[in-house]
Amino acid sequence: MAGLRGMWDDVVPDAGALADELAGRYVEKWRVAYRDRYLVDVLTALEPLEQLCTDPAAVRLAAWFHRAEHTRANTEQQDAEASAQLAEELLPTYGVTAVRTAEVARLVRLTGDRAQVHDANADVLLDAVDAVLADSQYSTFASELRRDTRFDAEARREQLRTMLASERIYRTQRAHERYDEAARANLTSELELLDQLTPSVWRGWQRTGLSVLAVLAAFVAFAAGAAAIGQPWQIPASESDPKWPAVVMALFAAAAVAGLWWAVRRSDRKARILTAVPAMIGLVCLVTVLLTVPRTTGASGVGQRVPLLVILSVLLILAGAAAFAATRFTPGVTRNRGQMLAALAAVVAVVLVTVYVIDPLQRAYMFSANEHVEGDRRPANLDAASVVVGSDRMWTNAGRLEFGATVATAHGIAIARGRGTVEMLDPATGKSRWRYLRANTNDDPELSVLDGGRKLLVRYDDFGYLVLDADTGRRTAGWRERTRDYDIDDNDPLITGKSVSKGSDKLYGTNFDGSNRWTYEPGRCTSMSAEAIAGMVVVGLARSCGNAPDQLIGLDVKSGKKRWIRDGSLSNLMAVGDLVVGVDGDGDGRKSRKLTAIDPSSGAVRWVSDLPSDRNCSVQLKPAADRVVLLSCPSLAERAIGTLVQYVDAADGRVVSAAKVGFAAGIRYAVTPGGRVFLMDNENVCRIAKISEGAQVEYVDLDRSVTCRQGVIAAGELILVSGRDGLIALR
Repeated sequence: MAGLRGMWDDVVPDAGALADELAGRYVEKWRVAYRDRYLVDVLTALEPLEQLCTDPAAVRLAAWFHRAEHTRANTEQQDAEASAQLAEELLPTYGVTAVRTAEVARLVRLTGDRAQVHDANADVLLDAVDAVLADSQYSTFASELRRDTRFDAEARREQLRTMLASERIYRTQRAHERYDEAARANLTSELELLDQLTPSVWRGWQRTGLSVLAVLAAFVAFAAGAAAIGQPWQIPASESDPKWPAVVMALFAAAAVAGLWWAVRRSDRKARILTAVPAMIGLVCLVTVLLTVPRTTGASGVGQRVPLLVILSVLLILAGAAAFAATRFTPGVTRNRGQMLAALAAVVAVVLVTVYVIDPLQRAYMFSANEHVEGDRRPANLDAASVVVGSDRMWTNAGRLEFGATVATAHGIAIARGRGTVEMLDPATGKSRWRYLRANTNDDPELSVLDGGRKLLVRYDDFGYLVLDADTGRRTAGWRERTRDYDIDDNDPLITGKSVSKGSDKLYGTNFDGSNRWTYEPGRCTSMSAEAIAGMVVVGLARSCGNAPDQLIGLDVKSGKKRWIRDGSLSNLMAVGDLVVGVDGDGDGRKSRKLTAIDPSSGAVRWVSDLPSDRNCSVQLKPAADRVVLLSCPSLAERAIGTLVQYVDAADGRVVSAAKVGFAAGIRYAVTPGGRVFLMDNENVCRIAKISEGAQVEYVDLDRSVTCRQGVIAAGELILVSGRDGLIALR
């Protein structure tokens, strides 16, 4: 205490009692930290700095008072506040002016809450107080603080990181030159010690996780770049397409892997600067790719190289950002469980993001980037109907007749043109309303109508289904790729099925966006057929293994709940009127003898009707309004009879009319929704037999330019055939 008392040096004249009181406070027996040795160091450091301040006396008094009040229960800020209040209480009693007293109190408070200050007095005092950071015995002082104060290790660790990351620890140039290097060494040692005091299971997990994330992201970027080299920039691919940009970007990504691996193990400025390089390269590459993306037309589109290079660019940016964040954390001293878990989490995160985010996004991009819609989309004339009078044609359109790829919608006739193209024709003129083209497929689309003909379901073998607006041709939904092997059992409402090699076959109530409302699993070895009507789905199950019988099952169309079940089977299920009609037996029209109608709400049999017997081909069934149209061909002994056409009333199963056509076996036919039947014979001249319910058969010879081999299709009430020069709609 004597040495400390000797440093008072009449800061306040005739205030020896004040000096004794203050010195006594710093030697209280219960103090461990902030004792007299600490104050001596602060006052000693203050001497060469005093000439830099504007009120040396106030600064020296603040140094004496700044830890005069100290208890273990207080924080540093609370100690400073109590000490400032002590100065405000004592100094006026010893003749210190109010102005100086206020300055002393202000400076003391700053030692507990170091707000940004720029005055000379504060800079000098704080540098003197912080001189202890550079002391050779600083480790002892830091240990005393941990034992004698309300110590928060995490807060102290953050404070140390902030000080070490700053350009200057000391405010005055003189203190900076004298103490900075030693202070940084002491603070680094204290930070390492605090890291060791942290529970080892978690220490350093942030840096490890970010480091692994950065390196793996750069590696995935390199993999994307390497894959891009072998992919086309646009489709169809051109031999002159340069590959060197992809090669250069892949090399940049490879260099980023090595550079980031080096940088994430350091915490200096050089490492942080290096982490910015991959991010800048990625940004430049991203802008370059986006500015040069090929334009999609009906004949060309975007190649797979484009999304791969975008992925490379984005991942390089993310890798650089993660590496920069990693360098902000102090490296862990030893490897621990927390770091291992963080590394594993980073690996899992990269794998999951690659599989479930990056890959689906690039597939979705390729899906949307390679579609093109063209046409004026003028309103269609939907009242067109064919009478079939011979050589007179309603219109001719380029292309050929495709069974299963020509359907009537509420906005025209949709035709699959091949090479990913779907065209909507005006029924009255045959002119194109719109064309939907895909540049990234050579598949012939398969078409079905949805939503009462207002939407069109298009299936491609290579990537599944999509839904088009029948009026505009614009895509409203693209189904997930895993649904591309679904079978369409009923298109409106949409019921799909899937046969599997393991587990149970499945039937789905499918929404227009490809999602499933419900799933029904009938078991293995089932041949499923389904027909939906009046809020119910009638499912026919023909089992090919096991002892379970064939069954008919009624499911709720909205929920998929089972409403009824009965043994037996019906093939060729179709909705007619408010009933579901099918052929009773094994489904072979030559062997089956009964046409059966069931109530879809209960499964009860409404009526049973005999099918024509002794026929030479399977009986063909087609729905037409509230009638079932039956077509059968003669046996070899009755060839003169020709083809038999019968109209069956769907309400009671009665045959209401019948007609015979003198065409040989192997007939081609079409049935319109209104119940008109058109049969085609191509022995010599293309001849069509027209039949309406209860009417006589009328034969019409077509123009010789018509090719009968492709058959005849009913698109609504319009009759389509093929000609040598294209698709023909008959007048």
